[in-house]
Amino acid sequence: MTKDTEKAQHSGLQYPFRIERNGYNTPTMSNNMSSSSSVSPVSRLLIIDDNEDITELIKDYLEPEDIECKIINSGKDGLEEIRNKNGYYDVIFLDLAMPEFSGLDVFNKLKEEQLLDTNNIIIFTASSTQSTEIANMLKDGAKYILKKPSSIDEILDVVTKFTKKKNDKVIKS
Repeated sequence: MTKDTEKAQHSGLQYPFRIERNGYNTPTMSNNMSSSSSVSPVSRLLIIDDNEDITELIKDYLEPEDIECKIINSGKDGLEEIRNKNGYYDVIFLDLAMPEFSGLDVFNKLKEEQLLDTNNIIIFTASSTQSTEIANMLKDGAKYILKKPSSIDEILDVVTKFTKKKNDKVIKS
């Protein structure tokens, strides 16, 4: 078993944690793409999750797909980032179960400050949140619920789906 596979298994991501593209297995772990790169990323993803293993794995796999990933491992810092860069990120993955200031706290603050409409909030959680609470979050402005464990292809599909919607709005304007 490879180190990457072990890391993926222990962090709650589905096994195998690989991307299939053009007939090639590409378990490439590249950090060459950065926000200072001269090539613009196709998408911008903010990940607010206290599990550093999961966030680093997602970043390592999505950045080679031209998706800029910013990781914030606390709810309070994540809320500040959203406030400071309202509408900058195409997609925001928000974990609900975080210590001190949970993802639910972040969501409620965004709702209170009317920042849900300008941000694509994806609830990204392994939490056993009640289905009525999840339904209320979707009604209040969360765009999607992505349950952990998720495959990297599911994660990529969600980011692509919401980036496409945002780009469609820009083109139609």
